[in-house]
Amino acid sequence: MVNTTQTLENLHKPAAIEQIPRMRYFSWGLPLFAIVWAIAYFSLSKDAAGGFHDCWPLIGVGFLTGILANISAVGGGLVFIPVMLFFFHFPAVLALKATLASQSIALSSGSIAWYQTGKVNTKLLRYTVPGLLVGSTISSLMIHPSAFLIKTIFGPVSILIGIATLLMLNRSSQKEISTLPKSLPLFLISIIGGMITGWISIGEGEVIAAYLMLACGASSASSIGLGVILLAINSIYLTIVHSLFLGGVPWHIAAFTMLGAVYGARLAPFLSQWISARTLKIIFSIIAIADGILFLVQVFVSHGIK
Repeated sequence: MVNTTQTLENLHKPAAIEQIPRMRYFSWGLPLFAIVWAIAYFSLSKDAAGGFHDCWPLIGVGFLTGILANISAVGGGLVFIPVMLFFFHFPAVLALKATLASQSIALSSGSIAWYQTGKVNTKLLRYTVPGLLVGSTISSLMIHPSAFLIKTIFGPVSILIGIATLLMLNRSSQKEISTLPKSLPLFLISIIGGMITGWISIGEGEVIAAYLMLACGASSASSIGLGVILLAINSIYLTIVHSLFLGGVPWHIAAFTMLGAVYGARLAPFLSQWISARTLKIIFSIIAIADGILFLVQVFVSHGIK
């Protein structure tokens, strides 16, 4: 009788509680990374104490970058570039370089997590990666990023991304990407995304995810997962390009944002267990649209447009 009662009780337990263990934020890799980072920074930096005193707040910026970059297909530049320009008053191109370097770390972590879910059709990389490489090469080596391009393009793109995210709030399609149109549309859209990313650090993941969800009806998980992987590849490629051909990357700044990005990237999937995807999208949309308006106002004012 006792066994029968226990069996009935087990049948009435929520299956989700038993089958989906909660992710723990802490892992031994986190303090180990901090130790390695500290050893490397204080060993390689010429003025470690002075640099740390000037740049330590960027750890927090990188932390936010890591969270944002890994809860959506949106680059951390959506937060990082405005903060770097309006609060730290860094030159626009320097902010772009540091953002790309930071995203290379933050998004690589997220890419691994998305790949392990099995929801991303990696076969689509054969169409999208060549496109993003072409677009990024054009926007970095042929039409060099400049303060004017960054400040002019960032505002409209940020607003469009925010609006697109709001449009996708109620989309719950579970259509498999493997059944969707591939080849030419994805290739061309990837070129556009690569060009935008080369100028403002965001774009590749956003346009691909939006295309798959809005035009093709793909699920948000598969679309965002592919977008995160593509933006990671794009950020790594552009960081290499800037390091070799465009005057280098400000590693003395990127070191701090990278440190924060690692911990933010780890926190993003942890937070997703407690905050609904809809809430996260609404918060992101508000940030994106506010950022865009801020940039547009700044551009108008700087050109004497009232």
